[in-house]
Amino acid sequence: MNSPSQINNPILLYDGECKFCNFWVALIQRQKAQQKFRYFALQSKEGVELLRQYEVDESTDSIVVVHKGNFFVKSSAALKVVKILGGRWNFYLIFWLFPRPIRNWLYDLIARNRHRFFTRRENCEIHN
Repeated sequence: MNSPSQINNPILLYDGECKFCNFWVALIQRQKAQQKFRYFALQSKEGVELLRQYEVDESTDSIVVVHKGNFFVKSSAALKVVKILGGRWNFYLIFWLFPRPIRNWLYDLIARNRHRFFTRRENCEIHN
């Protein structure tokens, strides 16, 4: 694995077993952003190593963004993705105005129910 100083692009870690998460990663890739991020499932060897390296709670099962030596989780990670994507995605940056506890409450509500609405995957369809 490359050290953080060797990694030019932000890293997007996602739940590789979640159909909802895979949908969003595929959508990001289709936005001509496939070169803006490096993608790893949380369950992958690289994902586990990055979580340990950045001391992210190992029970984390939502998105994590590693960018410029920092990591972001939950709503902050989602908004970091939006900021990096730029363009028409910038509209969603308005959610930075909401206090983090409110953003994360909404994020957690969606995250808790994502497996209920989308069946779990056996294999990840995202390719690095």
